[in-house]
Amino acid sequence: MKIWELKSSFDDYESFQLLNLEEDSKKYFEGKIDSAVKASDSWGEIRIKCVEEGNQSDFPHFWGEVGTPMVSGKAKKFLESMLGDNVEFLPLIHDVTEEVYYIINVLNAIDAIDYEKAILKKLRSGLVIDFKKYAFLPNMVKNQTIFKVYLNEILHIPSVFVSDKFRNTVLESDLKGFEFIEVWDSEANM
Repeated sequence: MKIWELKSSFDDYESFQLLNLEEDSKKYFEGKIDSAVKASDSWGEIRIKCVEEGNQSDFPHFWGEVGTPMVSGKAKKFLESMLGDNVEFLPLIHDVTEEVYYIINVLNAIDAIDYEKAILKKLRSGLVIDFKKYAFLPNMVKNQTIFKVYLNEILHIPSVFVSDKFRNTVLESDLKGFEFIEVWDSEANM
């Protein structure tokens, strides 16, 4: 079993940001999208703009909130049954084409880090700020498709993790723009 960090490919693909960056970021993202809590009840009509032209992607990079995945309507249709209640898809409207994209708000946050094997990134003061190397508790990630983790009891915002099943399903499809970084292999980390 492997765990993968989900990323957007920058390989000649377009990328987006909020049209009203400061206002919409404060109103819709801060304390919501970065907290693994439902945001659909307070979600508004949010517009985005293309900030880097390129090929159309089903998983374009979103410069709005760190670690927030964004997908095309095609990718949403393809992924929603597999992801179920672990996420909510929140619409974003392209300011020029009116095409609808979706933020994937990952609601599934689990305490799955094996702190005896993980290598933590620390400041000189000893404050833990990130992971140098991930290690997961196999029983906690075994049946997970998509999730976020905690770093010392605080949600680790920048990273979204997916299973082999998610990765393989996407790779076998015609979806474009997804990148998967292997961060853990249960066989190599026993």
